[in-house]
Amino acid sequence: MAKPNYQNMKFLIVDNIKPSQDILKQFVMHLTTKQVDSTHYAQDVAAICQQKSYDVILLGYDLGDNQKNGQQILEELRVNRYINRHCIVILITAEVSQAMVLAALEHKPDHYLCKPYSLYELDKRLNNCLAKKKAMADIYYALDLNKPLLVIDRCEHALANNTVYKAECLGIISRQYFELERYDEAKSIYLAYQNAANCQWATIGLGKLALHQNKLKQAEKLFKLLIQDYPLYLSSYDWLAATYEEQFHHIYAEDILEKALKLSPRSLNRLKRYAQLCIHNQHFDKATLAYENNHKLAHNSIHHCADNTIKYVQALIEHTPSLSLVDAKKMNSKALSFMKQMIRDFKDVDIRIQSHLLGACLFEITKEIDLANTEIKLGQLLLTREQDNIPHKKLINISLTLKKLNQGNLATQILLSTEKINSKDDKSNKDTRVSLKDLAQANIELGLSLYSNKKYHQAIIKLREAEAMFPKHIGIKLNLIQVLLVSFEENRERNTDLHSVKRLLVEVHVLTPTTEELEKLKKMQKKYQLIAGI
Repeated sequence: MAKPNYQNMKFLIVDNIKPSQDILKQFVMHLTTKQVDSTHYAQDVAAICQQKSYDVILLGYDLGDNQKNGQQILEELRVNRYINRHCIVILITAEVSQAMVLAALEHKPDHYLCKPYSLYELDKRLNNCLAKKKAMADIYYALDLNKPLLVIDRCEHALANNTVYKAECLGIISRQYFELERYDEAKSIYLAYQNAANCQWATIGLGKLALHQNKLKQAEKLFKLLIQDYPLYLSSYDWLAATYEEQFHHIYAEDILEKALKLSPRSLNRLKRYAQLCIHNQHFDKATLAYENNHKLAHNSIHHCADNTIKYVQALIEHTPSLSLVDAKKMNSKALSFMKQMIRDFKDVDIRIQSHLLGACLFEITKEIDLANTEIKLGQLLLTREQDNIPHKKLINISLTLKKLNQGNLATQILLSTEKINSKDDKSNKDTRVSLKDLAQANIELGLSLYSNKKYHQAIIKLREAEAMFPKHIGIKLNLIQVLLVSFEENRERNTDLHSVKRLLVEVHVLTPTTEELEKLKKMQKKYQLIAGI
């Protein structure tokens, strides 16, 4: 077998331990004529990769306290496309725990190497990676161009030439077919390779097809079988949770994601989804812990944002009343420190308003009324001054916090007064917002009146018009769901009404309803399940 040629290939070494970095650099300098770049600063890697395209990155996992780790760097490079599929990334780590390995593999390094390792072992892994990159080069290039038909053509060419990467080519082809909605062609591949070695993607594909066709029990069976046979194949847990959610079995969805997180606790997207389900199921203790873990894990990653802190505090506000006063004050102290850090990191005015109002909620729970009143006044003062400069979606979140503080009138006023349609320079902007509010309210009143008179079709039209004006208004959606369900019960040939209900139920859940709205939502979910025969 010919020795791989690394001449003219560009290498980047990321390691915070100088002797280790020097050894890697000496090793690489014997392979390539190009200058070998290196850094021990985790925060520099993304900027370096934006300036220069690398063929190989030898990426350390542990890069120092309070720094991004190799997994977080790899995710940032992949998500922002600072590296393409041709770049070889080998993750080098001294940590060999299952949690680290599974978390790292979810971001698909080409290989990982555990310390202590020999240079012979590194050379062998590097050679294997390069052989695969060269064999799959045309396919990866087509994937980077996002040209599915070209991808299929090149995969079929590789298969016709008996590529040793047959399983990967088949998986890529079937995924292109699925995305092109050529489901029969995708299914034929899935069925042919469902039981083949290293083809778990085929069972996932069959489950996704069943889910797409609303064959929920079939999808559930497939994903459960995959978990049984391959308990570390984590995407099967995600798809099973999605299947449960389609059936409104939110408790089951929460449980299955909890099992996945015990195996791989560092998956931020999964952790967020799990926390949302805990909130929906009113398991506020679990939600608080999940959002706290998310807050900590996200700090040095591309997921770092103010919403991580806000979600944690919102969950804590629901959880704290169940704690003793001493424990509640301890938790509040932690939350307040998180919010101080949040307003240092993020300067948006809505974040400062939320910090004041959420702080007031925490102080009210621990009966520190003077502090609570001070925070409310500061939040309201800032809101009054800056309301016109805050995006509508952010105002909705602020209004939910105001409701928690029994400031319902102000919350309603905010929701109905800020549909920003035209630019700020448009002098008619204010009048347009007022007219929208009045028109929406008129449609709601007329729609409910038509509903009372059993004129369901006309009522649906009016409520849909109101929903189009205020697409994030939970109350309008709940009213519309109620009318659609009654309409379908009267005439079961109106299948579109039932499909609309399913969509609206999901949308309301995503909007984070209040406790009262959540109770109404649950009743409507049960009614939908009964009518739909789920």
